[in-house]
Formats: sequence, C-alpha cells, structure tokens
Amino acid sequence: MRNILLVANIDRHIRICLRYASLKKLFNLFLAFVFFLLGKKKIMNFPAFLKVEVSRKCKMNCPYCWAYPKKDERFFPFDMFRQLIDLLHPYIYEVSLYDIGEPLWCENLIDYIEYAHNRRVGTSISTSLSLVKDDIYWEKLVRSGLDHLIVAIDGVTQEVYSKYRRNGDLELVMSNLKKILQAKKQFNAHLYIEWQMINFEWNQKELPIAKKISDELGVDDFKIIENAIPPRMAAQEDKAFVRRNNCFLPFIILIVNAYGDVNPCYKYYNEFMKIGNLNIENFAQIWNGNNIARIRSRALIKDRMICNKCRESKFW
Repeated sequence: MRNILLVANIDRHIRICLRYASLKKLFNLFLAFVFFLLGKKKIMNFPAFLKVEVSRKCKMNCPYCWAYPKKDERFFPFDMFRQLIDLLHPYIYEVSLYDIGEPLWCENLIDYIEYAHNRRVGTSISTSLSLVKDDIYWEKLVRSGLDHLIVAIDGVTQEVYSKYRRNGDLELVMSNLKKILQAKKQFNAHLYIEWQMINFEWNQKELPIAKKISDELGVDDFKIIENAIPPRMAAQEDKAFVRRNNCFLPFIILIVNAYGDVNPCYKYYNEFMKIGNLNIENFAQIWNGNNIARIRSRALIKDRMICNKCRESKFW
C-alpha cells in the first residue's frame, strides 16, 4: 500500500508532462537528473514542477492533519503567483494549487488556473468539495483549463465520512461532484477527475461501495490511499537510522505555502523544513541557497533535521 500514492502521483505527472512537454522542459528535466546523480549542490536547471498553496483556509478539522501549520484566512498573492509563472513557465510542466488548506476557499482560484494554463503549464487541485458554490462556478472551474481534480471522499455514509472529514457534508460533496461531472460532459472538457479515499480501519467496508459509485458516476479514476502520516512520524523516532542518500525532490520541485515559505518536500511539514521565504528573498537566492544545498548534498543531508530521518526512496 505504501507505493500506491506515489504511483497515483506518477500517473498524473506523466499525463500532464506529455500534454505540456517541450524540448526546453525536457532538457531542463534531464539537467536536473544529471546534477542529482553528480550530487551537485548548486545547479543550473530550473524546477520542473511547482506547488503553490493558494489557500491556507480550511474548515474540515481532519484529525490527522498536521498540527504545526495553523489554519487561517491566508491566500497566496496572485501577483506573486504571476511572477513565479512568468519566470518558470518555460521549464515547469505542472503547478499544483493546493497543500494544507482548501484551494476552493481562494475566491479567484480560477484566475490562477487560467493564468498557468494560458502559459502552457498544467494545473491540479485537491479538494474536499464540501463548500457551497453556485452552478456557474463549477462550469467555470471545468472550463478553466484545469487538468486534474482530486476529490477526497473517505466514506459513502455521513457517519463514516465524518469520522475523518469532521466538518464535511457528504451530501453537498456528492452534489458538487455530480455537477462537475455534468459540466465536464456538457463542455467536453479534458479535465481528469480522481476520487481518492484514504484507507482507514473504520471505512474499509465502504471501499468497494465507493468504487462502484465512482464507476457509475463516470469518475475517471478511483484511488485507495494508504494513511501515510503515522509511518512518517514513526520514522522520526528511529534514532539509529540516518539517511545518506541525497533526495531528488530539491532538484525538480519548488513548494511555496500561502505565507511565502519555501519547503523542499511535500511529505513533511515542520518549521525546520523551511529553506526560505519569497517575501524577503528572490527565487535564485532560495533555489541555489545554502539551505537547499544541505539537502542536495550526499555529505550534508545526514546533518539536516527531518531529512536525515526520511526513509522515502532517494528518487522521491
């Protein structure tokens, strides 16, 4: 089960990479791999992927959500987003417009999607869909150029669903999903819709029912996701283990949260993982700065807190 989420992400990235490929992007990604193999700390390539948390606001109150990042009405500035896309669009295949918060709380989310799409950058969001929006909004979202929509639905009855999505409304979620699917069919949109369901001990009886419902609705893909948070936390408690392989992520991805903080990893959220802030530093200072060099280096990664206890594959 551990590799299911990774495979799901790879499937998405391959599909989007093929759609938005160019020789410059391919060469940039090739350079990243070369610098990774050489263990370089300062690199000449740009990121191939971008992750921007457009909204930190969330009302779901999921029990396993990371405790450190606070939830408030903080949104990534659109002007800063445009600057990032203007700088990186010749090199990046995709920008993921989500992280800790619910992206649909960002009132002008569609502007972010359209701006990236118009510069030939793929887009994806992950959402609970437990928000009230009018029908026109769903039509605009479907027609915005959005490439991949992940919908997190962890049960098919309210009782089971709300054990994790505590403040979620399953009836509202399913109503919104049906409207999106209807709009996709009406406008013949290329949007790929994925239903993700975390595998908890309390919802296992509903997994096959959810799969059947997703098929009947016409959802493009149904993914059962391992609850990966406890294993990651347990890994941090293994005092004997020290990572000595450098990580591929800081060679290919730039991750920015709603506060402008840059994090080299989408798997861990911790104050120690910050490597810079775009409000006080520019891209070049962060992308080839001392903090990220300690992760790219085979010699120095063992001394970087959090990274030195990570058991993920060296390619991720």
